[in-house]
Amino acid sequence: MKGNLKNKHGFIPLLILVTVLCLACLINSTDNANAFSVAPERTLTLKHAYILAVHRNGDIKYAKESYYRSTLLKWSAITMLLPDINLVYKDQRIHFNQSVSQSNSGGTGNIFSSQYPNYEYSFTLNQPILNLGALPAYGSAGDIIAQAKMNLNNVSATTLYDVALSYYTVLNGISSIRVDEKTYNESRSHLRLAEAKLTAGLAIITDVLQAKSQFYAAKQELISAKNALKSSRVKLASILGIGSNFKVVKPARPTIKVVSLKTYILLAYKNNPALKSLKYAKDAAKNETRYYETQYIPRINLTASYNALSNNHFIPDGSNSYWTVGAVLTMPILQGGTRIISIEKARSVANSAMYKIIQSKRYLKARVVADFHNIQDLKYEIVALKHEEGFAFKNYTLVEEEYKAGVATSVDVVTALAQLTVAQHNLLSAKLNYDESVLDLKKLIGSFKKKLISLTIKKLN
Repeated sequence: MKGNLKNKHGFIPLLILVTVLCLACLINSTDNANAFSVAPERTLTLKHAYILAVHRNGDIKYAKESYYRSTLLKWSAITMLLPDINLVYKDQRIHFNQSVSQSNSGGTGNIFSSQYPNYEYSFTLNQPILNLGALPAYGSAGDIIAQAKMNLNNVSATTLYDVALSYYTVLNGISSIRVDEKTYNESRSHLRLAEAKLTAGLAIITDVLQAKSQFYAAKQELISAKNALKSSRVKLASILGIGSNFKVVKPARPTIKVVSLKTYILLAYKNNPALKSLKYAKDAAKNETRYYETQYIPRINLTASYNALSNNHFIPDGSNSYWTVGAVLTMPILQGGTRIISIEKARSVANSAMYKIIQSKRYLKARVVADFHNIQDLKYEIVALKHEEGFAFKNYTLVEEEYKAGVATSVDVVTALAQLTVAQHNLLSAKLNYDESVLDLKKLIGSFKKKLISLTIKKLN
């Protein structure tokens, strides 16, 4: 009995130990599974972001499919000059009934019988000889293809512009967080110093309250900056079609050639894909008008056919086969108002495209002028803000030392820190505005279109 009790007392601790080890292994395996389930953080450069956008962005893929569909229109015009060839084959049985007299009953009856199978086939050829409508139809198809290509370039340029702007916005958000973290740490150190001086009887309660106010304001600014960065990262990830778990690498600042304003305007007129798309749309409408006008011109077709009857499938039955060859002249005389309405609609589309081009050139010129002057202004503003930030930093450092020495007040420290934070944010905002203006000007003059084609869409060259 005693031996059994000893065995039981020895078994219970062993069971507890085994249970603990199993739980530890289970927890460890769960942690490893979670570690493997989290995707590693990728390093995303700006060039890599461009390539990802080209391959994954839905807007670019949609524009590519539209361009592919437009390339099929040329074949529709080409088929207007190709022959129509048909082969018709008939396999028929002829059944009939015949009335006969019945000798036993003295009445009449029907006897159903059938002939031998009857086969008939015909081979026809219709070859257009004079069809002038095919020429403007082919030209209109070419213009529509060019318009779709320019639309693809425009969508791609806009997408790459959004990629670059979002990328620089993420970088600006990271810099803003660094500024706000530094402000937060400085305000927290100042609050602790104010509380210590209050405890030592060297400060008043107002200094502590002002330091707390500055501390909580800095904390709120830091939270807002982090949330803004999260939004910027999600926006960039949505354009690229990837997850938001990535880190960016600071690239060189966007630059543009230093030329005259007139040169920028001429480059925009020449290379802007949206404007070129409108020009091709106008040309396509003109060719469509010519197509409907050519429908009043006579058309000539060559027709040929071979018809044959046979009693053994495809073997002709003697003289029952014959050829026919001839030319068909079709002269439109009166077709109602449908053709006239089509011509007027096509002319109206061409006029609309012309007016759209005129106004688009005005808007394009205005945007180029605005970006050009904005870039010039922001250059000087950034230089001034850099000096302002340097003066604000020196002032804050000096006031902080004076406060520690008991010369300056807490209000002076809080004010100097606020001025430094504002100066730093103003500089970051000016830099981002400068990058945005440069990127927008590059988009207007067609730089993003060239970058896109050189990266991937070589078949469009």
